[in-house]
Amino acid sequence: MNSISSISELEKTEIPGTIPELLRQQVDLTPNRKALVFFDQDKELTYEELDYQVRSIANGLRQSGVRKGTHIGLMLPNCIEFPVTWLAIAWIGAVSVQLNPKFVPNELNYVLNDADIDFLILDVGGLSSVAALEDRPSNLLDKNIIVCGSTFDKNRFTPWTNLLVYEALQKIPEKEQAPSDLISILYTSGTTGFPKGCMLDHRYWVQIGVIGLFYQGGNKPRNALIHEPLFYIQGNAILIISFLSNATVYLPDKPSVNKFLSWVHSYKIDYCAIPVPVVHSMEDHPSKFGKSLKWVHTFYFHGDWLKRIEDRFDVIGRDSYAMTENGLCTYVPVDRPDLAKNGSIGVTAPWREIRIVDNEGNDVTDGEVGEVWTAGPGHFHGYYRKPEINKQSFHGRWFRTGDLVRKDADGGFYLIGRKKEIIKRSGENISSAEVESCICKLPGVAMAAAIPVPHKIRGEEVKVYVKLANELNKNIITPKMIFDHFSKNLAQYKVPRYLTYVRSFPMTVSDDKVAKTKLIDNVDDLTIGAFDRESGIWR
Repeated sequence: MNSISSISELEKTEIPGTIPELLRQQVDLTPNRKALVFFDQDKELTYEELDYQVRSIANGLRQSGVRKGTHIGLMLPNCIEFPVTWLAIAWIGAVSVQLNPKFVPNELNYVLNDADIDFLILDVGGLSSVAALEDRPSNLLDKNIIVCGSTFDKNRFTPWTNLLVYEALQKIPEKEQAPSDLISILYTSGTTGFPKGCMLDHRYWVQIGVIGLFYQGGNKPRNALIHEPLFYIQGNAILIISFLSNATVYLPDKPSVNKFLSWVHSYKIDYCAIPVPVVHSMEDHPSKFGKSLKWVHTFYFHGDWLKRIEDRFDVIGRDSYAMTENGLCTYVPVDRPDLAKNGSIGVTAPWREIRIVDNEGNDVTDGEVGEVWTAGPGHFHGYYRKPEINKQSFHGRWFRTGDLVRKDADGGFYLIGRKKEIIKRSGENISSAEVESCICKLPGVAMAAAIPVPHKIRGEEVKVYVKLANELNKNIITPKMIFDHFSKNLAQYKVPRYLTYVRSFPMTVSDDKVAKTKLIDNVDDLTIGAFDRESGIWR
C-alpha cells in the first residue's frame, strides 16, 4: 500500500476486495520471498509456494464436496496447515468456523451444532474430543473429518495430505466472490453464558490489514512475529497486515514468555503484537534482544506501560480498541504520540463511525462517559442463528458494544470500563455468565457469581463466589469437586483460580441481580478468604 496521508484519502483508495485477491497480488509482487516460517517445525513457504498449496487444498476441498457457503470447522493449533487451509476455504467461498483446540467435548459439541458445521479439520490431538462427542451433527460424517498428522485411522478419517494431491485451481471457482461474502465465523464469549458466532466477510479482514498499515505511517513490516494463536482475531489480523506488506511471518508452535525476546533477536523481528504476560515480563530482559524492533502493538496496555516499552526498546508502541464484532475501531496514529502517552485508545479508524451515548441512546458531549456504538462497512453481519440477541445488540445500523469511553476535545477516545461481564485472562476472553452457568449445574449449588481479580502477569484472574443450597453441604461439595466439575466442562483457561463460599449475595434493588460491583469494591484483597486452586490452600 502506497503512502497515504489522510483517512479520507485512504477511504477512497482501491484496496483488494477479497482475501484471494489479496494473496494473488502479493504473489505477483514477491513470489520468492518467504511468506511463512514455522521455526519450531522447520517448515517454511514462499509466497509462490503458499499460493500453490492454497489452490491445491482448495481444489481438494471442492473434490470432497465443499461448495460456496459450506461451513468448515477449523480446529488447529499454530501449524503450517492452519493458514494454508484458512486461505483455501476463503478461495472457494466457503466459511471457516475457527475453533479453540482447548475446547472440551461439550464446548466443541455446542459450536459444531450451533454453527451448522459440515466439515471439521483438526490435528490428531483433537480426535479425543471428537470421540467423546455425545451429540455430533448428523451431517458431520467421519469422511468429512480431515486430520493433520500421521498417527490415526486413515481408513476412517480423511488425511489432510490427501487434499494436496489435486492440481491447483487457476481461477476462483463458481462466481466471483464479493467483498461482502462471508469468510469466517468467530465465536466470542458473551454475557449470555454461551459463545456467539460473529459473521465476518472479506472486507472485514482486508480493512483490518489496511487500517493497521495506515496507522503505522508507512512503516511496513518486513519480519513479523505472531505470538498469538491463529484461531484468534489478533493472529489473523497480523497475518493480513504482513501479507499486505509482503512481509515474512514467523510463528512458534506455542507462545512463550521466556523465549519471546530471543525470537525477536534471532529472526530480526521489526513488528509484533504483545499479549499481556509478555508485556509484564519484558522489563526483566536485557534490552539488546529488542534492537530490531520498530513497531509494537499491545493489547489492553497504554499510557505509562507503552511509554516504558518505548523508552526501553526504542520502538513505537501503540494500543488500539477493537472487538471481534467491529474489527479495528480506533488506533493511535504514529504522528500522535501525545495520545499514546496520555493513555488514549486513539482516534476513529477509517471506514468506522463511532457514537458515545447515554442510557437512553442520546449522544453525550465531549468529556462525558458513555457507551460506544459503532457502524460502518466491514462491520460484522450479526451473530449466527441469534435473532433475539441481534435485536438487542443493534440499534438500527449501530452496534452496541457495551464498553464505556469518553472523548476529549483532542479527538482521542479513552476506555473507562466494560458494561459487559467479560474477564480478560492472559488475553483470553472469559464470559462470567458461562462460568456461573457451569457451576450452577452441579447439584447442591444454588447460586454463583464470577468476577475478575487483578493479576500482575495475567491481567485478570477469575474468582467465583458460590452459594450452596444447604450450607452444611460445604463438607460434601468440596473445592476439589467444584474445580473437577469446571475442568470437565470448561476449557482450562476458563477454570476459576479462586473459590469462596458465601451465605448470601448483595443484590441490586432495580432488577434483583447480584451486585457484582459490591463484591469487587468492598474487598481490599480479593484473594482473602478464598481457596486458591493453584496453591491448593485457603487464603
